Amino acid sequence: MQDGPGSIDRPAKNSKELANAAWDDFKRKAIDEAKKRAVSQRVDYDTFKNMVLTAHLTPITAPNRRTNDRPAPCWNFGPDGKPVKEQAGQMELPSVAPVEAPSTMGDFTRDWRRMGTADDKYRYLHLCGLDTLRMVFRVEISSEVLREILGVVEACWLGHGGAAEEAEGGSGAALREAAFVVQLLQVLSAGGRFPLAVKLLGNSIKPALARLFAGLEDAAAAAASRGAGGVVLAAEEDGTGRLDVDSLTLEQVVTLQRLYGG
Repeated sequence: MQDGPGSIDRPAKNSKELANAAWDDFKRKAIDEAKKRAVSQRVDYDTFKNMVLTAHLTPITAPNRRTNDRPAPCWNFGPDGKPVKEQAGQMELPSVAPVEAPSTMGDFTRDWRRMGTADDKYRYLHLCGLDTLRMVFRVEISSEVLREILGVVEACWLGHGGAAEEAEGGSGAALREAAFVVQLLQVLSAGGRFPLAVKLLGNSIKPALARLFAGLEDAAAAAASRGAGGVVLAAEEDGTGRLDVDSLTLEQVVTLQRLYGG
């Protein structure tokens, strides 16, 4: 439509192409990151995608988590009754993947400490779900736990989103992963003593925060462009709470960035 002499039409096709370009760029970054995460886990890409897609599922028959609680033989203890390894400063918790969500802050911390890799911890956040995490951190979230969660999320979210995106054939799974992260950050920011925890985060986490929010801004732009491209992003019910893709907006990301000082 021309508004007057000399005005130039702007074909809708160009707008749609720009919108698709923003989405395609974000999706490419997500899939590339997924492949890097698979290499870091020393597994093939298909195995990594399966790990991502089943992150929120609880096994039908969970193994007994107390099988290792039987009394240790007497030769594992010194004259003072303490474990020999503990005396030598080598006491370590075994790396065990949890099979159920925690019910207390103590349960969460114990499970979190037992897991050896960032990807295991990120899958654990999915296993917990937003409602459980809201309950766990209702009274307090410590700066140490908050720092570790932020580091894990920054390292893993895009790769996990890319793996799910490719496995599901471009259904918008990477954007749903970004929406999960936004809602996770909202849940954490509502935790007890959050302002104090943020003040005590320190400077070491700032580069990771900058990368995290830059990635979420890209995701928000991609989500907006997909809407402009005529593609509807359906929210997903995955057993960990409703993933509201409408929360993935640039305004929400900027608000969270201010809260976290990123």
